[in-house]
Amino acid sequence: MKKSGFSLIEIITVTAIMGIVMLIFSPMIDAFTGAQDRLYNQSKVDSRLNEVVEFIKRDVRNARSNPGGEPIEVFDNNTDNNLITDGSTGKKIIIHGVDFNGVSKDIEYYLDDTDLKLKVTTSSSIILSNVEEGEFKYKDKILLFYFKIDLPDRLEGKVRNEVRDVGVTRINLE
Repeated sequence: MKKSGFSLIEIITVTAIMGIVMLIFSPMIDAFTGAQDRLYNQSKVDSRLNEVVEFIKRDVRNARSNPGGEPIEVFDNNTDNNLITDGSTGKKIIIHGVDFNGVSKDIEYYLDDTDLKLKVTTSSSIILSNVEEGEFKYKDKILLFYFKIDLPDRLEGKVRNEVRDVGVTRINLE
């Protein structure tokens, strides 16, 4: 009498082969998902840092100075008004400019604890949070700025978390 179906030996053999195949492909799948996770997180960090960089560079490009003055001033920190004139680093900058009506306007970027804040007239807003390090340096019409953000432990060392860039002011021909 002929039996239909699989024997116990055939089922065990197929299960063993499938287990071996899964053991071979499992690390590859983990590597692909890990790489995708790193790319996604790097993209988010880069996007946020690039946004802040573009804000600052735009304001620096549009800076205007009064005759005899500098278009950008760097200060020690956001509470004291210790102006830095020797080209060393500071935690706050004031960018002098004009609005669309030609009225003078000052824009401040400053580090407040772990936040980078933007202040125009009297209102301020956080434009970058979890800042671990940050500094501004201005000399010869060039503003150098650096920010490093604090990342969750699972991303530490896997994602680039800092940016260093420059903004160049226009030459005042007035």
